[in-house]
Amino acid sequence: HITQHTGGAKAHQIFLRGFDAEHGQDLAATLDGIPLNEVSQVHGQGYLDLHFLIPEAIKRIKVLKGPYDARLGNFSTAGSIDIQTLSTMNDTARIKLGAGSFNSFSALGELSTGDDSRGLYLAVQANTTDGFTKPGDLKAARTFLKWHNTDSHGWTMDAVYAGYAARSDAADTLPLDWINQGLVSRFGAMDDSDKVDADRHLLGLTLTGPFQDGKLKITGYYNFKRTKIFSDYTYYFFNDHYGDQLEQSDMRHYGGANIAWTKAYSFESSGDLISELGMQWRTDAVWQTQANTVKRVRFNTMNHYRFLEHNMGIYASETWLASDRWMFVGGLRYDAHVVDAHGFQDVKELDIYTNMVVIHNDEPRDSLAFANTVSPKISAIYSINENWRLFANFGRGFVTRPARDQANKKELFPYGVTGAEIGSRWTGFDNTLSISSALWWAHKERELVFDSEFGGTVFRGQSHRIGLELETRWAPFSWMWLATDVFLTRARLETEGSWQPIPNTPWLMMTNLVAIQHPSGIQACVRGRLLGPRDHDMGLSSDPYYLIDVVLAWETKRIGLHLEIENILNSVWYDSVFAYPVRPTPDSEIDRGLQVTPGTPFAVNFFVTIKI
Repeated sequence: HITQHTGGAKAHQIFLRGFDAEHGQDLAATLDGIPLNEVSQVHGQGYLDLHFLIPEAIKRIKVLKGPYDARLGNFSTAGSIDIQTLSTMNDTARIKLGAGSFNSFSALGELSTGDDSRGLYLAVQANTTDGFTKPGDLKAARTFLKWHNTDSHGWTMDAVYAGYAARSDAADTLPLDWINQGLVSRFGAMDDSDKVDADRHLLGLTLTGPFQDGKLKITGYYNFKRTKIFSDYTYYFFNDHYGDQLEQSDMRHYGGANIAWTKAYSFESSGDLISELGMQWRTDAVWQTQANTVKRVRFNTMNHYRFLEHNMGIYASETWLASDRWMFVGGLRYDAHVVDAHGFQDVKELDIYTNMVVIHNDEPRDSLAFANTVSPKISAIYSINENWRLFANFGRGFVTRPARDQANKKELFPYGVTGAEIGSRWTGFDNTLSISSALWWAHKERELVFDSEFGGTVFRGQSHRIGLELETRWAPFSWMWLATDVFLTRARLETEGSWQPIPNTPWLMMTNLVAIQHPSGIQACVRGRLLGPRDHDMGLSSDPYYLIDVVLAWETKRIGLHLEIENILNSVWYDSVFAYPVRPTPDSEIDRGLQVTPGTPFAVNFFVTIKI
């Protein structure tokens, strides 16, 4: 379940496996093998900005749940997303134009040459909108280029480039009490100068081919990313004169390489064995600043850091096909982590003689630290028959500590996550019906939760999660699909011997889907999604919501017409919900209620695609 708040350029908030992954801290993502999470990002660890993606350029998305794959390291605790892109398309060129609610306009151009063995794919997209909040303007441009080639020896080369620039204004959070009292519009703003800007340039090169009777895959990459966020969560709570607007600036260059070698063995008496050995390396050079601002003008720099962060991982994975019924997967991963941080930070201390908080400005911070962790993984799959399988998974994952925190406390231990699950999957009726279920558990040694004062996440104790999932898929016809997913989760924080709900974690999520893709060219999709009640701090809770989106389309060989309707029932819902005290104006009382961002109201977008 993915939501978007604070403008159209800020990283999404993602819910998976009982985790509110904030902006990516518990969810690892890759694009054609290139890691996308930003380590030690100023707004949140593992910051995952997916707005640079062009949907039409995506071939498939593979989601893995849990920390069970040895190939996955940092951030893959709730799970991972592997995004694979197109190398070619059936048409030579496409032009797609769109218009919709809130003065939204978009244009997309695609070009494809060659075939599956050699060719080039190019996509360029631009869009602009006034947004449904005031302010909510967004202007963005994206480019994606992929070139691939397979030679006569079986080696394949894939080169990719992705470019992105976005400028957006944002309404940010609002006190729900003030919305209910009519003191501020649901789509209004308390501070109309909040905004989010982002730029990205990504390069990647992948070589795949035969080596030593196996398969060798090498990926090298470079990424430049710049993000600037102006946000105001508490208004005049901390500073009743200048206000609490916060600037968070992050600029980074990062690069690295992934190497994996896979080989299959066959044994007459004990089945088949597939071995994979891999090594991953990544270095980030980062400059980041947090500052107090008024209308985006700085009046105090809270902290500034420059650091080099190195991450290296090696792993081994063995898949043993023991018989027609049994399959075992075992893996072991080792990760090393080095941070060299330099900078300065304002420090708050309590003077025990005056009982007053004293602020020391621009205290220097320098640190060099090393940490490592070992992550075991094991899975077992038992086939009762050709239609029914049982499975059990166990694994340990981790999330590295932000470099800024490490520079203050001189420690670098990662936050470990241990997970396990048992489940089954059944398919029948000529594979037209699939039913799967899983009972899972996860324990995180240190839970990071959003904090309004820092505009990021803070340590809140250990966490425990247990959940039950049920997924159904049915294709009554070759051109129709129906699906329902239900997820139940109990998530608790363990702090000083007491148990508390993990803030912002829903105990119930559900998705319902009916999709049609008829040979005549008629396409349709109706999707309903439920996010259940959520507990928050200060004993508060937020209401559930159920949204229905509709897509209608007609495709021919040369033209396509698409109509998208979001929130067709125009339900009143809130995208993000937090609980912390705020002072909306300098002379108002402190509001100790929920702070919210509005969800999308009824919206219509229409697209025309011309194919050549």
